[in-house]
Amino acid sequence: MICGPDFIEGEIIQPTVCHLELLFQDNNNRILNFMKLLNILVFMSVVWAQDVSCSNKIEYYQNGNIEFCTLSREDTLSGQPLPGGTKVHFTEDGVFNWCFLEQDTRIQRHLCRGGGHSFMTAFHPSGQLKTAWLAEDEVIQGIPCSKFRFLSALFVDIHGKTGQTSFYENGQLRYCELSEKKIIEGKPYRKRDAVRFNSDGKLIIRQ
Repeated sequence: MICGPDFIEGEIIQPTVCHLELLFQDNNNRILNFMKLLNILVFMSVVWAQDVSCSNKIEYYQNGNIEFCTLSREDTLSGQPLPGGTKVHFTEDGVFNWCFLEQDTRIQRHLCRGGGHSFMTAFHPSGQLKTAWLAEDEVIQGIPCSKFRFLSALFVDIHGKTGQTSFYENGQLRYCELSEKKIIEGKPYRKRDAVRFNSDGKLIIRQ
């Protein structure tokens, strides 16, 4: 069907039904385009507000802050460079608190295990490393700490040793399992023994 407005001396005097439909479709398209743009701006404002280069799949809290996402590229969170593909988690207030590293990554001088959802690397609110799964044996503050061993995880219910290495917010070593025998504060420990310290670095002796 061909239709158009009526003309008198080149001026529109009355729009036809077809003309109204075209106007409606044009307005509809403008509204749809505006909504798409608005969604993009909201998405970008949230991501930029938390300064995170997330991939498209993002989980949000009800307040609009990002809860969980995967880094689309290498990015720096809490001063720590993290490889692309790392899955990062935030508190409801937007504070980065843990991640699943995409690959073994050196964090605050410690080589931490990565590789999917097997090892959760945790951080204090200040950004200080809280929990790591060492990828290599390492002497930390004079203590020979062992890298993570899968046997520790398999028999954790029996011996209570998790295989992790943990720190206080002041950076002091809190817990690790020894990679070799060591005398600590006059007390002998064997390889694989778990040792614990308070936030001042003093050995905690469990009875």
